[in-house]
Amino acid sequence: MKNLKLLLLLLIFSSCDVSTLGGKSANDLSKYKATILIETDNKKDDLRRIKVSLSDGDKQIINDEVKILVNNIPMELYVKDELYYTKTSFYTTDSLSKKTSYYFEIILPDSTKHALAFIKPQKENDLTKFLIPDAALKSQSFTLKWSHLFTPYRLHFMKRFELPESENNTSTSYDNGVTIDTLRTKKGTYTIPKLYFTDSKNNIDELSITLSREETGLMNTKLINGSSLTFRHNIYKKVVVH
Repeated sequence: MKNLKLLLLLLIFSSCDVSTLGGKSANDLSKYKATILIETDNKKDDLRRIKVSLSDGDKQIINDEVKILVNNIPMELYVKDELYYTKTSFYTTDSLSKKTSYYFEIILPDSTKHALAFIKPQKENDLTKFLIPDAALKSQSFTLKWSHLFTPYRLHFMKRFELPESENNTSTSYDNGVTIDTLRTKKGTYTIPKLYFTDSKNNIDELSITLSREETGLMNTKLINGSSLTFRHNIYKKVVVH
């Protein structure tokens, strides 16, 4: 019985995904890996989110003595307990107005401040325009157009349809959708064939379109290899299908 309890304790601690980094190592920037995401969407002036995750290259680092700043604004450490002794943790902020550039710093437990990452999103990407119709006909192909494209975009689209359950009740579902790796030409079109809307069993009523592009930023070279800063811009559009 004693051995069984010991085994259970070992399983609990081995399943914990939080790093034990501490002492002098906690003040060594080279012991940290940083993964940063800045995400925008269709809104003109606001970001969707900023998220900074720290790890030792394997397990996440959760230490409230470690501070993260973006453009000199302190970020909040968010920690949530999950199932099976796991946790979700990252730094975030409610200050989500768009900036011309983003400079991240880290303050370690010994109060030393270090540059963490920097990005200045390409201004010319603001000129990119997508023309996406508000509605589509099942009997016709559907075409979206773009111009002034400087950075490749990933395209994903999927259809929504009603599943008949009974005479009085229906449920809504989506298919897995289609992903086009990249749109690359500066000016062009992409056509979804009318065959995509053909479904004799279900009533298709909506087409969901997502376009996304990514830029990468500069990271402090003292960080663990694989540290990254990604600036991701997403465009969402729901198209009514008649």
